[in-house]
Amino acid sequence: MIVGPIALMLVTALAEGPIAPAAPVFSAKPCPGSPPSPRMTCGTVTVAENRSAPSGRAIALNVVVVRAARPRPGAAPMFHLDGGPGVAATAVAGFYLGPGGMYSASRDVVLVDQRGTGASAALHCPAIERRPPWADEYAVDDVTACRDDLRSKADLTQYSTESASLDLDDVRAALGYTQVDLWALSYGTRLAQVYMKRFPARVHAAVLVGFAPLDYRAPLYHAMNAQRVLDLLFYDCARDEACSTKYPELRADWQKVLHRFDSAAVTATAQGAEVTIARGPFGEVVRNMMTTTAGQRALPALIHEAAGGDITGFVSTRAGAAVPLAEGLYLSIVCSEAIPRIPADPARFSAGSFLGSYRVESERAACEGWPRYRVGDDFYAPPRGSVPILVISGTMDHVTAPEWAHDFCASTAACRLVDVPEMGHGPFDLGRWVEGDCVDRVAATFLADPRTLDTSCIGRMRPPAFK
Repeated sequence: MIVGPIALMLVTALAEGPIAPAAPVFSAKPCPGSPPSPRMTCGTVTVAENRSAPSGRAIALNVVVVRAARPRPGAAPMFHLDGGPGVAATAVAGFYLGPGGMYSASRDVVLVDQRGTGASAALHCPAIERRPPWADEYAVDDVTACRDDLRSKADLTQYSTESASLDLDDVRAALGYTQVDLWALSYGTRLAQVYMKRFPARVHAAVLVGFAPLDYRAPLYHAMNAQRVLDLLFYDCARDEACSTKYPELRADWQKVLHRFDSAAVTATAQGAEVTIARGPFGEVVRNMMTTTAGQRALPALIHEAAGGDITGFVSTRAGAAVPLAEGLYLSIVCSEAIPRIPADPARFSAGSFLGSYRVESERAACEGWPRYRVGDDFYAPPRGSVPILVISGTMDHVTAPEWAHDFCASTAACRLVDVPEMGHGPFDLGRWVEGDCVDRVAATFLADPRTLDTSCIGRMRPPAFK
C-alpha cells in the first residue's frame, strides 16, 4: 500500500498529468524496435515547463541512451545535440549502434529530444511542416492557426535555448553522470555553447560541427552564404573535366533560369499534377539542396535541364524539401533570439544573391504575432572557459560561414579547428564519400583525449562526383 507524499504525487499525476519532481529522476520505458537493441535504454526525465512555476505544467523529456559496447572506466558519456532548432535527437539512435559505433564503443551516448521536439512535448505545425516545396514557406493563415493551437497546450515563451540547456543538465543528473562530452550540429552548437557557459565544470570536451555563433541572426545571412556556395560550385564544376564537358555554360544556364522566374511564376508537373512555383520558394528549394555535397553536385544537371525549360527535377523530388523539424519550436526560438536583432531593411545582406530577402521577410512576418521571451544581452556572448573544443567546418557550408568557425576558434581558449574540403553544412552524406568516416574518427578520438588530434585522413577524403 502506498502512503504519504508519494501517494499524493501519484494521485496528482494521474489527475493532472506529469509533474516535475524536486530532483531529476530517470523513468525507464520500453524502447522501440522488434526486438529493441539490448544496448539501448529508453525513458523520460520530467521537468517543469516554466522553471519559475515548478508545480505547473510539466514536460517529459524523451531520452535514449546507447550503452557503451565495451565500457571504459572514467569515460565521459557523449550528449548529441541536434540542429534546427526543432530536430529530434533520438531519431539518430540507430547511427550510434551502426556506422557511428566508434562513439559508443567505450562510452555511453545520450540522445535527448529537446523540449518542443520529438517525443518531448513537440511543438508541431502540421500544415507548415507538410507544405510542398513549391509553396510559400510560412503562409500567414497556417502560422496563425498553429500559434493558436499550440498556445492552448503550451506556454511558447518557455521553449528557449536557455531552458533547453537546463533540461540537459537535469538529464545528466538523473542519469548519474558527473561530466559529459558534447557533440553538436548546427543550432545544436549554440545550445552547446549556452550549456558550456552555464555549466563549464560539467563538460569534459566538445565537438561543434557546422558552427553557429550565439549572436547568429538567422536567417539574415542565409542568402549570402548560399550564394557563396553556389559560386564555388560553379567554379568547381568548371575545374572538373566531366562536369565542365556536360555543362560548359553553367553560369549562363543559371541566369536563364532566374530570368524565367523574374518574369513570372513557373509551371511544372509534380506528383501527377500541374503546380506553380514562384521565385522565392524556388530559391529555397535550391538552398535546401545545398545541405549535402551530393545535393550540391546534383545541381548542375538540374540547372541545365531548367535552362532548357524543364524544372521538373526541382519540384518532383524531396531533395529540395526542408529538413523535417518541429516548426513551432523553430519559430519560438528564432522569433525571440534572432528576428528582433535583424535590421529593419535587410536588403544589403542579400543584395546580388539568388534568394534575396525572401527568407528574412517570410520569417519576420511569421514572427509578428508569435509569443516571445526576453533574451538578455549576455546570452549572445561566446563561452570563454577552458573546455577543450574541436570545431569542424565544411568549406561548402551554405548555412554557417566557415569564417565564423575561424573567428570563434581564434578568440577561444583550447579551441582547435578542422576544415573539411567540399563538405556542406554537416556530415549528412559522408557515407557516400571515400573515407567519409574520417570526420567521425577525428571527432571520437578528440573526445577520448582532447590532447590528440590526428587529421591526416582529411586529405584522403573524396566527395561524390558531379551528376
